[in-house]
Amino acid sequence: MTTVPQPEALRTAIEPVLAEFSLILEDLSVRARSGQTELQLVVDLPDDALGAPDLDTVADASEAISSVLDEREDLLGEGPTVLEVTTPGLDRPLSDERRLRRARGRLVELPEQSSHAGLRARILDVASGQVLLRSEPGRDDRGRPLKMPAGTPAHPILSVDEVAGARIVVEFDPPTDLEDFLDRALVDAPALPATAPKES
Repeated sequence: MTTVPQPEALRTAIEPVLAEFSLILEDLSVRARSGQTELQLVVDLPDDALGAPDLDTVADASEAISSVLDEREDLLGEGPTVLEVTTPGLDRPLSDERRLRRARGRLVELPEQSSHAGLRARILDVASGQVLLRSEPGRDDRGRPLKMPAGTPAHPILSVDEVAGARIVVEFDPPTDLEDFLDRALVDAPALPATAPKES
């Protein structure tokens, strides 16, 4: 499998099409394989949105992008093209502030570099380089609530760097209305400071 150099013109042509469907382009890859060009796009909702992209909307956006590629052979050249439009999976590491913001309302497991490594917590808010969490110990195999580790704060506030790399925990009964859930959860939570504290 050989990677085909990707002209910026392709991204420039695709992003306005996605914007019509309130989607953004998170990642793009082009490969040549078996005499055809494979174009994979990973699309997501804007930073301030909650939840996951609607699959029907993604399908409609895929059709619109396919039409643009058919009209503009200069983007990928002649020959057969396979287009795949996907959304970020649950196994994607939350590697930066934008991805953490998109994960608001989700239960995550904190990474090794965190001062609370391994803790399960729900992301409530992300701003100014900080993440507000609500500690949630989770449940055992029988569905019984687990105990919180001694000394664990109810609402840790950590830097984005400490939380970056966290992974989303698969839930069998996640909140159905994330906006309502966050509104209620934030009532008893501390507000994030307007700016991140300076490191000493």
